[in-house]
Amino acid sequence: MQTISNQKIKDLPLNRTTVLIKQNDTATLKELYKANFTKVKRYVLKNSGDEQQAKDVYQEAFVAMWRNIKDDKFSAESETAINGYLFQIAKYKWLDHIRSVKYKNTTFINREIEYNEPDTDENEVQNRKIKLIMDSIDQLGERCQLLMKLFYFERKSFKEISELMAMDEASARNAKYRCQEQLKKMTQNIPNGFK
Repeated sequence: MQTISNQKIKDLPLNRTTVLIKQNDTATLKELYKANFTKVKRYVLKNSGDEQQAKDVYQEAFVAMWRNIKDDKFSAESETAINGYLFQIAKYKWLDHIRSVKYKNTTFINREIEYNEPDTDENEVQNRKIKLIMDSIDQLGERCQLLMKLFYFERKSFKEISELMAMDEASARNAKYRCQEQLKKMTQNIPNGFK
């Protein structure tokens, strides 16, 4: 094994650094490791991580870079290519980690409580209210009943109502208002009524 004493990685010729990594040169690997950790650590810390997570991600990235160089899956094309390559691996490993952590912490909704059927007491109260309103409508005069039916149930315009009931539009509006007020008075006594 060749060793390089006190020589910076950036001073090595391009192919020489790759060759030394392939040869598992201890000094080269240590220098490369030390030279790039700070940048990866800063990235992890800025993106919701801590120092231990930065160390773990960097270790995985360094091993992946080393394997890829040994297996000839990566060849350096510039002086900083190895450093950039190592950083990119670390970056993507950290992003994968963040995604998996978010996935693991996803809260799932309990499917058993998704739909609560209203109590039968509430249904009975609602049904009684509707029956009281319908009884109140039945107590209105025939003209009011017809007008309310045409306006609310058949969705007729005031122009159509006025033609069907032989009155002008303004009179149809006023008659509807008066019928509505009568109905309100009749239903005021309904608990939690429709006022």
